[in-house]
Amino acid sequence: MKRLLVLVLATALVAVSLVGCTPNSTSGTMIVGSPAISGDFIYGFGNSSYDKWVKDLTGGFMGTHYVTADGAYAVNETVVKDLKIDKDADGNKTYTYELQQDLKWNDGEPITAKDYVFTLLWEASPEWAGAGATSSNGDGLVGYEAYHEGDSKVFAGVKLIEDYKFSVTIDAEQLPYFYEVEYGSCRPLPMHAWTVKAAIESDENGSQLTTTAETEEWTLKYGTKRISQTERFAPTVTCGPYNFVSFENNAVTLKANPEFKGDWAGKKPQLEFVIIKYINQDTDVDQVINGSVDAVVGVIEAEKIEKARNDANTKFTDYPRNGYGGVFFHCDFSPTNDPNVRKALAYLMDRDEILKNVIGGYGSTVNGMYGFAQWMYKDNKEAIDNLPNLVLNQDYANDLLDETEWVYDKDGNAFDRSKATKDGGYFRYNKEGKPLVVEHLGSEDNNVTDNVEIQWKANCPYAGIDFRLTRCDFSKLLKHYYGGFDLGAERQYNSFNLATGFTATFDPYYDYHSKFYHQMYMQTEQLKDDRMDEITVRMRRYEPEQKQEYSAAWLEFQQLWNELLPVIPLYSNQYHDIYRGKLSGFNTNPYHDWTDIICQISKTK
Repeated sequence: MKRLLVLVLATALVAVSLVGCTPNSTSGTMIVGSPAISGDFIYGFGNSSYDKWVKDLTGGFMGTHYVTADGAYAVNETVVKDLKIDKDADGNKTYTYELQQDLKWNDGEPITAKDYVFTLLWEASPEWAGAGATSSNGDGLVGYEAYHEGDSKVFAGVKLIEDYKFSVTIDAEQLPYFYEVEYGSCRPLPMHAWTVKAAIESDENGSQLTTTAETEEWTLKYGTKRISQTERFAPTVTCGPYNFVSFENNAVTLKANPEFKGDWAGKKPQLEFVIIKYINQDTDVDQVINGSVDAVVGVIEAEKIEKARNDANTKFTDYPRNGYGGVFFHCDFSPTNDPNVRKALAYLMDRDEILKNVIGGYGSTVNGMYGFAQWMYKDNKEAIDNLPNLVLNQDYANDLLDETEWVYDKDGNAFDRSKATKDGGYFRYNKEGKPLVVEHLGSEDNNVTDNVEIQWKANCPYAGIDFRLTRCDFSKLLKHYYGGFDLGAERQYNSFNLATGFTATFDPYYDYHSKFYHQMYMQTEQLKDDRMDEITVRMRRYEPEQKQEYSAAWLEFQQLWNELLPVIPLYSNQYHDIYRGKLSGFNTNPYHDWTDIICQISKTK
């Protein structure tokens, strides 16, 4: 995953009006409704699903590989003319790419090998991290640690060979890796636009960025800082099917890129404009039905789904979700730093009631970090279904809390659960006299937020927990979720209701290994556990062909995750992408959202 997990509102419903791909013409406008947009529009900043749509439509599609409809990786032949993979005597593995020579940036400049090498030199640099960005790009390649830590200016495993040829070499110590193609793949960044005064020096020892200026006017530190303050919010030179136009009044406007060669199948967009704008999530499906927007995607609520199904002018595509929704904890912040507090909170909600109220018959509860679309889940379904089930049990929640520091009442006496009633007011304290307070942050216009509030307000008083809930827009929620550890005195919240979508690469190393503790956008639950470190490393160390061994390790991970419970898993479900009857080709699936298949969707007037 490399924290490519896209965290979305548990009721992430998106409005889309899309036009199909026929040769040599663009017309019409697509309106995409979303919750609040954060405004981070280049890779490395933010993980909002809605910002990522903009990133992918403007900066995606020119990677060396793409993900197929069944979740497999394939070489992107629109980009790659030839790929050779060689292994040396030391076990290092080199991917040598020859690029197609008709790729262009939206300003008409050619996309060449130096743009791919530049991406690795830029995103793996300590200067990029110093500018506030997060990236695992280049991890696994020879010389990555020395380059990333600033001990070397040369990235040994990256070489610029010719104008349209480059190579990356995977370190033998990082092999085998079950998702090896992740190490060997690459995408471009516009070197000519981002670093006017920089050049790439490359030889048998690797590659490095240098300055072409007669004086030291340009440095990587200066360059990364400038991009983080400019292109981050309004990207100019890009390679995707759409160009960024503006972000105003909570709406992003994109325009078709005439220089775009095509997606992996060679298809081009036919819609001239795409607009992604904030809409009220309570009325999103209604807006499809009345024609205000053309589609909403990722619909989970049964009531909305039924309403759309009963409308003659509305269509839908449904598919099993490659992800899950839950209540995500900060495991480094009291009181949810104690796993028994986290577990107690899980036993103080009726997940089946939440499921019924939100999803109806279009999903099921889950007991781990998985989605029903994953092949690993299908392989291990019986064992997964036998994981400890988190059911409402106030007595057991109290038993768990009796094993924590929160065993006193306000007067310093032993907590007496018989005095804890639905009226509240009788709370647990620790020996320092601090009350057991859990602060939850939920998004506005969100049915899951409403149901979490109902459950915890009804049940937390019986366990002596002072539960408090705050609502905010999605952007503020993400600020606290991703960066809570860095907020100092402003830090307030223990839990957040969110949902996550997995990529084709399920690699929880970047999500739960302590190496990434307190790194922005990575290890977001802030969990430290030696056993978790061990299993997340071991899961990676299989050959791509060792599916059975990887699947067994995946099950071990799920069992440990269920024990530590950094998230209360609530549901995985059947997604419904609901759209106007004027759209066709809307064949989304667990591995392709609407941005991935933008060139396959058409719209009649």
